[in-house]
Amino acid sequence: MSDPYVDPDTERLLARMAGDFAAAPVEPTVQERREGLAAAAALYGPDPTPVARVESLLIDGPGGPLPLRIYWPVEGAGPLPLLLHIHGGGWVLGDPDAYERVVRAYCAMGGCIVVDVDYRRGPEHRFPAALLDCEAALVWAAANAAELGADPKRIVVTGDSAGGHIAASVCQRARVPLAGQVLIYPVTSASTQVDFASRSALGDGRWFLRHFDIVRAETEYFARLEDQDTPAGSPLSAPAALLANSPPTLIVTASLDPLVDEGRAYADALAAAGVPTTYRCAEGTIHAFVLFAGQIALGREVIKQVGASIRAA
Repeated sequence: MSDPYVDPDTERLLARMAGDFAAAPVEPTVQERREGLAAAAALYGPDPTPVARVESLLIDGPGGPLPLRIYWPVEGAGPLPLLLHIHGGGWVLGDPDAYERVVRAYCAMGGCIVVDVDYRRGPEHRFPAALLDCEAALVWAAANAAELGADPKRIVVTGDSAGGHIAASVCQRARVPLAGQVLIYPVTSASTQVDFASRSALGDGRWFLRHFDIVRAETEYFARLEDQDTPAGSPLSAPAALLANSPPTLIVTASLDPLVDEGRAYADALAAAGVPTTYRCAEGTIHAFVLFAGQIALGREVIKQVGASIRAA
């Protein structure tokens, strides 16, 4: 089998990562992994984008006070689209600080108000804590859209990786009208009954995300195997009627990402259920290439594409 095409920016970043983050002799702790992702996002993320203002607040969440961070774009003529952002990190890593540069870019490119959710993470808080937090954030955002300066009819939900998994479930289950969803290299199945060839073929560690990382994240978030086989645990397994509740969708995957097959499968499932769906596979790049858009031009292209889809919502 011939070697796959590797985007030059991605090849350079992988080489740089090997020097910046030497392999540890033992697997790092959860806290060390959280710090590692934050450091990588700071090193490789897009340049900070100016926004008009940023505010943090607490709302009533299902597990107690739920932190939100809200961004307003420089262009202030409203009402504006509203983007609910759900960060990635395997349900365990990531937070609004690690994703701030990407969120700022979405805010500016999309000309939108962004509500970024600091949801409860595993392993401290198991499934469905993150999903319930993000659903509460969506309900709050819809109820307060006008006060924020947003149009409640132009709400878009986005997430990457595990954040894409949560976003897909939020949209399937939504009881407020949504104008769109954007899923970036999402996990769409945590099912114990389904296997994807790309998880094994691309998950050996050459391309940043390992199959081991995916399985570990699932075990740290899901306390019960049976939860992984529900639609909330595996959005790809949802019946057609639930899939059809999803709004118009943009899905972006990466050809060297172990999650590429399930992202493509979810796009096909949504389209089969009648959901207007746009699918893009970024050739030659890796999982998290949008988070690392400061080093990978394809990531910057996708940020622009996401911005355009928000403006069109």
